[in-house]
Amino acid sequence: MSLNLIEKALQYAKEARLEFLSYNLGITEPLTPKAIRSHQYLMMREYINVGCRKASMLVLDHFKRSAVYGVLVKACEEVFHYGWDDRLIAVHNGTLDKLIGDH
Repeated sequence: MSLNLIEKALQYAKEARLEFLSYNLGITEPLTPKAIRSHQYLMMREYINVGCRKASMLVLDHFKRSAVYGVLVKACEEVFHYGWDDRLIAVHNGTLDKLIGDH
């Protein structure tokens, strides 16, 4: 079975963002532009962490989950900062292959 854990993590992060935006939780946005950007950045980091946590649970060997989580967070944050780049994904997929084998 072949899993692309980075794509799964990004998919779970997107689902977490959509779930958060679909409910009215009574949270108000900050008032200043700088505070709005900071709030959005922190929320995106939270969505990425949620997605990486869910994707790391797909790894069956529970001793390797923490290492996989670290690689997924780094990969997703780089995708968030620099955009989707096949070379970047290949580097992180290579790291995941070394950690857990073919995934």
